Amino acid sequence: MIAMPWQVRFRFHLLSGVAVIFLSFYGRVVCPFIDSLSLTRIMVVLGIVSILQILIKELFYYRLPGFMAKGSPARQGYYVSIVSWLAAGVLASVLHGVLYPGFHWSSHLKLLTGYWGLGAGMLAQLEYVLLEQHVRNQLGVSTTSEKVTVRLMESFLLFTVTPVMMMVLMSFRFVYEGYTDRGAAIEVLFLGVSFVLAGMTVAWFYGRRLRKDCECLLEAVDSISSGQFQVAVDDSRPDELGRVALGVNEMAKGLAQRERIRDAFGRFVNPEVAASFLKAQDEGNGLVQLGGQRRYVAILMSDIRSFTPLSEKMQPEALTALLNGYFSEMVAAIRNHGGMVDKFIGDAIMAVFGLSDDRKDFPTDALAAALEMRERLVQFNQKRIEQGLDPIENGIGIHVGEVVAGYIGSADRLEFTVIGHAVNIAARIEGQAKSPNPPILFSAEMAERVRGRYSVHGLQDVQLKGVSGETALFTVADSHRMGQV
Repeated sequence: MIAMPWQVRFRFHLLSGVAVIFLSFYGRVVCPFIDSLSLTRIMVVLGIVSILQILIKELFYYRLPGFMAKGSPARQGYYVSIVSWLAAGVLASVLHGVLYPGFHWSSHLKLLTGYWGLGAGMLAQLEYVLLEQHVRNQLGVSTTSEKVTVRLMESFLLFTVTPVMMMVLMSFRFVYEGYTDRGAAIEVLFLGVSFVLAGMTVAWFYGRRLRKDCECLLEAVDSISSGQFQVAVDDSRPDELGRVALGVNEMAKGLAQRERIRDAFGRFVNPEVAASFLKAQDEGNGLVQLGGQRRYVAILMSDIRSFTPLSEKMQPEALTALLNGYFSEMVAAIRNHGGMVDKFIGDAIMAVFGLSDDRKDFPTDALAAALEMRERLVQFNQKRIEQGLDPIENGIGIHVGEVVAGYIGSADRLEFTVIGHAVNIAARIEGQAKSPNPPILFSAEMAERVRGRYSVHGLQDVQLKGVSGETALFTVADSHRMGQV
């Protein structure tokens, strides 16, 4: 049930020695029967009881692992301690009665109440605290089953009722021994009970308020852990719990702000890149490594045809609305097939496929995205025609190749992108995707990767600007008609 090294158990067992010393001196000084015994003899008898008590503890610790299975390990150890002190009291009084049958029964009762009051009432609580500290610091075992209000009420009762009970018993012993009259004992009893009840009432109201505040804190923490940051805990308490409540409120505000930043960040860059960036910051203590790594990817470039003369005839607000509506459709098509929008360049879109490790057939994804982009363009143009606006046309170029993907820029201004010759080739191919050519063009490397999944056919070899040698262009069947309305 409770695994403790012998050094720790030895320190706990020393508390039994405290009871031996206290009860020996107490009996020697105040008891008219025990004071006839030598201090050494009293301590020897009580020492035997302490040894038996230690054996009882060890028996419960190691022989009965299922005892009091409910509760935290510290709570279970507390119950074991109480049982051992109660048993020790009975053993001490019985042994004392056997050894000294001529002593008055009150002498044996003093030992019993001493073990029960001092041991089970006081020292068991101290052992509980020490055991709980050991469990938390050394064993790493959670004690979440404990409630602070229960602990406070429990401690209050033990540390008030026990002394009052001892004082009442002592007052009636004084009556019995002729030191005072019964009225004084009754007065002590009345005052003791009255003050205990008054204290319990105040403690109950305080514990109720404390429990409510603790429950509010727990509810706020649970809400925050589930991603709900709109919490407001009452932080008006003028103590440590008030400061904790204030800290929880500030933490919730900070986390809410971080989520808003994360959401906004994900709108300016690809959400996967935003998540990767934030993870890199957490792992690197806020530092992100510049540079990148080589990746084999598919690059898709798209551009609106004749955009310059179109923009000259439109007001800035209308032009912005056009681009936002167009980009919304194109980005949706790209993301539907696992692509990452690298950047917007005016009216152009650059997208990358293959950066995610879970997308193995990324060339097919890129071509599927291009086909969906053209389908969405048909629907977009139909809405424009219904509004009395002119349709627009775009061109798409795709190439596969090796690039370097990573962060470029400076420590103050970063951009995640892919760079390399493959990007330039995709951009040059996109420049050829206009009449009389089909709106979707791709390279021979791309054609080899998608052949068998799509009906591809070659067009002609062209000389692309900045590319040595001629480049063979390919397209998919019926791509001439795609996008026409």
